[in-house]
Amino acid sequence: MTLTNHGHVEPVLISCGEVRVLEGPPALPLGLGALAAADGPVAWSHRFTRGDVLLLVTDGLVEARDTGGDFYPLVDRLRHRFAGRPAPGPADVVNFLNTDLPRHARNLHDDVAMLAIAPHGT
Repeated sequence: MTLTNHGHVEPVLISCGEVRVLEGPPALPLGLGALAAADGPVAWSHRFTRGDVLLLVTDGLVEARDTGGDFYPLVDRLRHRFAGRPAPGPADVVNFLNTDLPRHARNLHDDVAMLAIAPHGT
């Protein structure tokens, strides 16, 4: 797959029982590119095969706070649920977050969007 990140939360890959953040070249958010000396975000590639799930989320998810003010620990929670286990499907990941996030933050103060995708075929 080829990715371009415009300063958003970095994608998370669940693959072969591992959960990891896919870090690419840094870039400013959409609309702020004129502030950078470079031409803009750089596209980069990463292997994406059957059994993988790619998760894309907005900052509203990772910035959701509990009553103590702690942010939602997305990668830690995904590792707790999916690491070392058979490959989940995209719906499994979204359903987990739809259940787990409200347990962490009773009130959300920003929009939350998530997209989990998996390759079709080999």
